[in-house]
Amino acid sequence: MNKILTLSVILLTTISLSHAQFKGALKNVKDKASEKVDQVPASSTSSGSKSGGSLNGEPAYDPESPTYRAFSIVRDEISSTKHILKDDEWNKNVEGRNDEATRYLAKAKENLVKLQNDPIESKKPYVKDLAASWDEVEATRKEKFDAYTMNQDYSKKLDEFHRFAMNGWEISDKSLEASYTGYHNFKKEFETKRPEYVKDGYVQKRFMDIDNYFNVEVYKVIPALNAQVDGIISRAHAKNSSGDEDYLLNAKGYLKDFEEPIAEIAYNKQFLLENKTEINAVQAKLEKEKAFLDEYVNSGKCDAHRAKFHQAMVDAVRLAPKKMSNVKYEGMALAGVEKGKATRAVITSDVWLVKKNEWGLPLYKYLPVDIAVTVDGKCWLAYGQIRKTYEGGGQYGGEFFNYWGLQDEMNCANTMK
Repeated sequence: MNKILTLSVILLTTISLSHAQFKGALKNVKDKASEKVDQVPASSTSSGSKSGGSLNGEPAYDPESPTYRAFSIVRDEISSTKHILKDDEWNKNVEGRNDEATRYLAKAKENLVKLQNDPIESKKPYVKDLAASWDEVEATRKEKFDAYTMNQDYSKKLDEFHRFAMNGWEISDKSLEASYTGYHNFKKEFETKRPEYVKDGYVQKRFMDIDNYFNVEVYKVIPALNAQVDGIISRAHAKNSSGDEDYLLNAKGYLKDFEEPIAEIAYNKQFLLENKTEINAVQAKLEKEKAFLDEYVNSGKCDAHRAKFHQAMVDAVRLAPKKMSNVKYEGMALAGVEKGKATRAVITSDVWLVKKNEWGLPLYKYLPVDIAVTVDGKCWLAYGQIRKTYEGGGQYGGEFFNYWGLQDEMNCANTMK
C-alpha cells in the first residue's frame, strides 16, 4: 500500500514532464522504492519508525552514509560467516573455511566498533543486536575450529601409536608413553573426550591395528626369546674338545651373552606385554642359569679352572722336531725376530716346499722354522720361513727370512725339548 501511495504522489508531481522524462523519473522512483522495501527488516512493521523505518533503529538504505555502510558490512559479513559455518560448507576445507570466517568477522568487528563508538548509533537496539549476533557467530566458529583442532591433535597422537605399532618407529610426542599402558590410557581419554570423532572409520581402523599389535603381535617375541635363552644354556653345557662342559672355561662369556635377552625381557615386560605369564617363565629359566654361572664366577672357581687349563696348554707347547740342520738358516731366523730374545731355531722340514699361485705357477719356495722367543720373562713359540723367490725359467733368488711373529705361549723349561 505504501509503495502505491508513493508512486501516485510522484506521478502527480511529474505530470508536466515530457514522455521520455516521465519514463526516466518513474524508473528511478521504482528502483528507490524497491531498495527501500528490501532494507526493511523482517521484524519491522508497516508503520515504520522515526529512526529509519525499523523498530530496532537500523539505518535506512543510503550507500553514501558511513553509518549505513558500516551497518551493511557488519550485517553482510556475519551472514557470510554463518553460511560457511554450515557443516556442508565447513567440512569441505576446515582450515580454509576458518581463515575465511576469521577474515569476515574481523571486518565485521571493525565496522561494528565504528557503530559502537558513534554516540547516537551506539544507543540503538540494532547495534546491540549486531554485537550479540557477532559474539554468537564467533563463539560458533571458535567451538567448531577448537573441535577440529582437538580432533587433529588426537589424530596425530593416534598416528604416533600406529607408526610405533606397525613400523617400529619411535614415538616423538613426549606426552605419550610408548607402552601398552600409555596406549590404553590414551585410547580411554580419546573415547571420553572425543566421543563422536572416535567413531570415525579412519580412527577405528587405526585402533584395530594398534589393538592387534598389543594383543597379539607383541607376544610373538616370547618364542624367539625362549629359543635364545635355551641356545645359550645348551652351548654353555656342551662338551668342549677337552671333554669338559664349556661354561667351565667360558662362564664369563655366557654371562655376557645373557645381557641381551635380559634387557629385551625387561623392556617387553615394562612396555609391551600386559600378560606376563609366558615371559616370566622364560625369565625364571634364564635367571636360574645366570645365578649358577654368577656363583661359579664370583667364587673364583672359573678363574682357577681357566688358569689350570691355560697352564696345561702352555706346558703342552713344543717346538716341532728338527728335520734339517743349517747353521746359516738358523742364524737368519734367530736374527729375524723383531721383538724379544730368540733362543732357539728349528727347521721343521727336510725339503724345500713350493708355494704356487692359483694357476699353478711357483711364487717361492720355503723352509718352515719354529723359534723359541723370550719376551718380558715369558717364553713363546714363534713361526717363520726361509724363502727363495721364484725368478722364472726354473730359477730362484737368494735366501731371506720371513717372520710370522709370536704364536703360542710355552713353558720356558720346554724351549730346548
